[in-house]
Amino acid sequence: MNGLTVGAEMTALTVHMLLYPEETWHVAHCLEFDLVAQGETPLAAFKNLLDAIEVQAAYAQEVGDWSQLFVPAPAEYWRLLPAAEPYRPEGNGWRLPAILSGIAQFVASRR
Repeated sequence: MNGLTVGAEMTALTVHMLLYPEETWHVAHCLEFDLVAQGETPLAAFKNLLDAIEVQAAYAQEVGDWSQLFVPAPAEYWRLLPAAEPYRPEGNGWRLPAILSGIAQFVASRR
């Protein structure tokens, strides 16, 4: 989705991502957008979440409605954030979607 433009329409921003285990998967949850992805490893879940954010942002831009993107996660997930540990994947080399300037990443011990 390289055609996404961020500028007059939308300013790049930093969002919060929560990682937590669920059954045999790792779940990555973007709290500002209430987007969720899973993977066999935390890094795979993180990568899948970046892809989901990029697709959702491209759709919001295509239809001209950024409210399609900003749907916050339920309060129960936000309440996990203060007790969560920072997560810093090393050397992943992934490009953030254009809508994002950064991601504050945290690991929650349980949901």
